[in-house]
Amino acid sequence: MEYSLLHRTSAITLAILLFFGMLVFVMLGRLASRAWDKQGDIREPKGGVGSLLAAMFTLSGFILAFAFGMSGSRLERVRVVVETEANQIGTAVLRADLYQDSARRALRRDFKDYIEAIIEFYDKATTPDGLKKAKDDAAKASASLWAIVTSQSKQPNMLIPSNSMIASMNGMFDIAQQREIVLNERVPDLIIYMLFICIFASCFIGGFTSGPFHYREWVIIVGFTLISSMVVYTTIDLGRPMRGLIKERAARQAIVELRDMFSPNE
Repeated sequence: MEYSLLHRTSAITLAILLFFGMLVFVMLGRLASRAWDKQGDIREPKGGVGSLLAAMFTLSGFILAFAFGMSGSRLERVRVVVETEANQIGTAVLRADLYQDSARRALRRDFKDYIEAIIEFYDKATTPDGLKKAKDDAAKASASLWAIVTSQSKQPNMLIPSNSMIASMNGMFDIAQQREIVLNERVPDLIIYMLFICIFASCFIGGFTSGPFHYREWVIIVGFTLISSMVVYTTIDLGRPMRGLIKERAARQAIVELRDMFSPNE
């Protein structure tokens, strides 16, 4: 997976940049307003800008709601995929008991390696090197599992157990592909950029149309920028369920609990 600069930057960093950026654009708008007044123009011609400010706030809210919806949907999809993968792997591990002891031990050993690779995958989903290693380990364990099952399917009286195991493993491999697709999905960078642009434009217009700033006005401005940054942070972090504060921990725990299916000696 290749991540853009925006996606690699943590949500808290983006929120901090947004917070200070909003304050800067409010001040720039105020400076532009002062320059306008120094030219001798009256303030009435700027009255129509108030309508533009309302439109910009509405547009920012629309984009924010759209991004929040996408982020929430992605979190739910990741949860479903991880839970389904845990169920598929658990079923396949149980069906290893259908084989004779030698094949059973080999299958359970490879299943244990596969589970450890999947856990590592979720733990290192945001680090390219760790992610690559986890994927390579999972592919190696998958190839070994498939080789054992196909070999056993050619043995006498092993057709029925092999058919059951092959069905489980096909489901396990299919959900692994879905996991790759889901983790590659994210709120498009263009939407986040447009959200930031609209917010900064709203702050500039707000500073441009406002009067002199005193202590009370600054309290309101700082409070508004802080709340806005927190909402944007929540939206961005929600769309990154493998890192940040809003993680899908419950579903991942289902994968970790698969370790309990193996004894310490396996």
